[in-house]
Amino acid sequence: MGKQITFYIDKEIEKDLVHYIITNGGEILFEGDNPKPKSITSLPEPFSVKGWFKLYLYQADLGDLKFISLPNNRKIIDSTTSPVIEFSRTAIREIGKNKEISGGRFWVEMKYWDDENQLVQKSLELDDWYKTLLKWIKKNVPKEKESNSYVSPLIKDLVSQGFKLM
Repeated sequence: MGKQITFYIDKEIEKDLVHYIITNGGEILFEGDNPKPKSITSLPEPFSVKGWFKLYLYQADLGDLKFISLPNNRKIIDSTTSPVIEFSRTAIREIGKNKEISGGRFWVEMKYWDDENQLVQKSLELDDWYKTLLKWIKKNVPKEKESNSYVSPLIKDLVSQGFKLM
């Protein structure tokens, strides 16, 4: 089931968020077309590469990553069993007359069923880190009353220009 928070942030706030994550012991993992996820310190430009919108936040002291092997010899992160927070990025796009902004989010799964059908609880430290990231969003991104969402001022300007929050 997991927990999540959705937000609409612009590139500048996203850069501040990345800086916060890295300077506070976090690592940003990017799958893209890579044979195995790689650690990055700056995010790919939107729509520039496959999978630009999906990242994983990881701290090595929370446990080992678990992978799913694909037929093409690629390995992707098993986010259900790994101690990671999924970070989906805000996507701003214009397709014809449609102007859309898809929300970004943090998502974390704190429990899963193992191979022996036992319920496994992930670490409280992972939950604490998730809560720390939530606090960062709530502190740095205003909550808009109409949509009940966290929306940065630059995104709000785009909405006033005809973009729709999705």
